[in-house]
Formats: sequence, structure tokens, C-alpha cells
Amino acid sequence: MSSTPSETLCRFSQALEFSDIPPAVIHQTKLLILDFMGIALAACSTKIDKPLRAMANAMTGKIPDSENVSHELGPCSAIGGKSRMPAPNAAFLNGALGHSLDFDDTHAKSIIHTAAPVVPAAFAGAEEFQKTGKDMIRACVAGFESETRIGLAAPGKFHARGFHMTAIAGTFGAAIAYALQSGLSAERMNWALGICGSMAAGLFEYLENGSPVKALHPGWAAHSGICSTILASHDFAGPQTVFEGRFGLLKSHLGDEEFEVEALTRGLCETWETLAIGFKPYPCGHVIHAFLDAGLRLKEREKIPHTKIKSIICHAAKGAIDLVLDPIEVKRKPRGEYDAKFSLPYCLASIFVRGQCGVDDFEKDAIANSAVLALADKVSFTQDDTQDFPRFFPGVVEVRLDDGNIYTEEEKHQRGCAENPFTDEDVYEKFKDNAHRSLSPEEVEDLMAMAMALEELESVNAIGELLRKATNHRADLQSLLRNPA
Repeated sequence: MSSTPSETLCRFSQALEFSDIPPAVIHQTKLLILDFMGIALAACSTKIDKPLRAMANAMTGKIPDSENVSHELGPCSAIGGKSRMPAPNAAFLNGALGHSLDFDDTHAKSIIHTAAPVVPAAFAGAEEFQKTGKDMIRACVAGFESETRIGLAAPGKFHARGFHMTAIAGTFGAAIAYALQSGLSAERMNWALGICGSMAAGLFEYLENGSPVKALHPGWAAHSGICSTILASHDFAGPQTVFEGRFGLLKSHLGDEEFEVEALTRGLCETWETLAIGFKPYPCGHVIHAFLDAGLRLKEREKIPHTKIKSIICHAAKGAIDLVLDPIEVKRKPRGEYDAKFSLPYCLASIFVRGQCGVDDFEKDAIANSAVLALADKVSFTQDDTQDFPRFFPGVVEVRLDDGNIYTEEEKHQRGCAENPFTDEDVYEKFKDNAHRSLSPEEVEDLMAMAMALEELESVNAIGELLRKATNHRADLQSLLRNPA
């Protein structure tokens, strides 16, 4: 009997040696880990940290008396917390923080945020089982290569039905990343993936009211992947046909839609999908980015004052329209942070009014800015079925001025993807900007140095120590400015 896709992915992951991984893939993986840690550190300085941390603490069964009190409740580091936690709890918090700003990487072809579910599970496994930096890199690569192929079986089709592929595929990737370091056999790893099928979940319904539910998705995926592995290690079995079976992931979620089972295992150890993972230049929905870069070029090249803009028309693919432009009346008036992050009118207006669309531009006061909202009200869209979506996330911006002039700019490939890549320096600067919100400059440099030399570390403990030191440095600075000595 031929192997199922699940069995093949498990055998690939088990057989993968660090020496099998090309140097470019190792380097890309270290950059992805660095990027993830910076975003999670930045999220510690925002209001979403509190409910996520409360949930992670509650799951331990013991609530810390104070943020300054350390409780050794497990072996794993929760970013920005003094206490260590059990692996599922720490991975939940770290994964949710790493995705909560919508600033994390994307594998465009499968439309998956790859690091946020996998890196927390791999890091938890490395801490719990005292593995080396090489072990953690290997675990991350196996998780990345597996989760992206799950998305490639039906690119964009899960999203069209309202399912968040990061939450779904990420659960399987997290299980593989943790299982590899726990020493689980290939047979039991296969059980773990079967169990993941009953835990993987995530809906786009949060778009209807702008609630922050999406932040949970990678955290819960990391948590569920680890729990599936723990269950399998204790003789709890799962189905071997979790992907392609009669009631498996693909048929249950896609119904009569076409999908390609072969994509689940195609090119393993030959085509490294990790190299196709792109970094985000803006903390908002990825399909928005090309429009923002096009708009910024127009603003700077043509010296366009936002007060002279009569209208802005976004030429977009239907997939992008469904996420960030429709219904346009709602998108023009975001009700909160997550609404704004998935509002192309708001983000584009921020570019033309402020010249930027960064982390601070999604704070409550920034979202209420009257000039930005007035310009957002002038944004409309037209559907362009010729765009290469979802293979890429392109964007065309057409700006009409009061004097009758019309300017148009196109970005075919979103910045950060393989066709329009970040440089290493771009990733380093993004990491520093994010990490400085929660660590001192010296700590930021130390953490970056360790992450970029990860394969040389005999233990990841020093990384965990730094991540647990994170505090809200931005809040401290603002307090000092309000109350000078």
C-alpha cells in the first residue's frame, strides 16, 4: 500500500538532517525566527498583550501575583513574562503575540503566515528537551516545508470559504516542529497529525466586526500542535488519512472544490518553499502592501498634498477586495485596530496623510485622526481580473486631484516576496525597530547576534532569558517624558 501524504511528510521530517538543509534555507530560517521574535517583543508593548497573557497564565492554573514575580510552572519561556510555562501555554502566548500586529511573514502561494505557529512550537521544544540551535532550525524548516504544502494543495480556496489557512496548516507544522525535538517516532508523529485534524481551526468572521480574534490563530495552532504530539506520545492514535480521506481536511473544508493531493508532498528536499516566504514591511493585511508602496511612490514623486486629492481608486483582484475593500462603507470607517489593519482605505489614507503606516498608526487615537478618515472616505475600488492573484498580491493606485490631474502607479509584486525581496539589512532594521519597544539597545543587539548564529548554540536558554526580560520600554519612556525628574 502506498504511503499517505501524512506518512510522507512525517518520514521527510524524521529523515531531514541539518546537513541536508541548504545554507540559503538555514539563513532564511534564522531571519524568519529573528523577525518573529521582534514582532512578538513589539506586541508586548501593546494592549493586546494583557488578555493574551491572562489566558496563558490561566491555563497554567496559577495566576502570578505580580508581573515581577517568577513562578517556574514549566520549562518554556513566555516572551515578556518572568515566569516559565508548560510548552503548550508558552507556545500559545508567543504565537499569538507574534501574529497580533499582523506584521509577520507570509508564504504568498499558500497564503500562510509561517513562523507564528511553527517557531513558538520549535522554541518550546528546544527549551523543554534542551536541544541545540541546529535542532531548532531543523524543526522550523520541517514545519515550514510541511505547512506551506498543505496550503499549496488548494491555494486561496480555504480563504474563499472563510477559513484562515495559517490557523489550519499551522497546527500541523507546529506538531512536526515540536515532535521532532521530543523524539517522537515517525508512526506516532503521523498519529499527531491525525489528531491535529480535529484541532485545526480558524475563521475569517472577525472581519465582520473588526475584533482581534485573528491574533489567536497561530497561538492556538502552536498550542494544538503540541497537545496533539503529547497525546500521540501516550498511545493516543489519529487517522493516517487526515488530509485526503473521505472526511479529511481537504474534502471536509472544500467540498466539491478541486484540490491537488500531490502538492502535499511534491518537491520535498528539492524545492525549498522556505525560500519563498516573504517579510512584511507594514503591520497590516498583506494584500494591502503593494497599494501602500505604490501610493507612497506617488506621494513622494509627484509631491501630492493629501488636501488636494479628489479621489483614490484601487484596482484590485477579487480576493483582495473581499478581504480589505468590501463592504467599502465599513472599510472607510474602521471600528478598531483590527478593522484598520484590514482596511485598504484607512491604510492608504495614512500613507498620503502621514507618509507612513506603522505600528503606532493603529493605536486608538491614530485611527480616529480626522484627516486620515476624511481621505479614507474618498477611496473606492474597481475589480481587475487580470492581476496575478493569489500567486502575488499586486496593487494599482489611481489618484485624481482637484485640478484634474490623474496619477497612476502599479506594484506587481508586494515588497518582501522573492521577486521583490527584503535585504538582510531590511530584516535587521525591522527587528531592531520592533524589539526596541521591549528591550534595551544592548539586549536587542545581543538577541540579534544569538539568533543569527543560532546553529552555533548548544542551547537556546540564553535566548529565552533575554525574551523573558522584555518590558514595555516605550511606556517607560513616555512616562519619563510626562513626569521628568
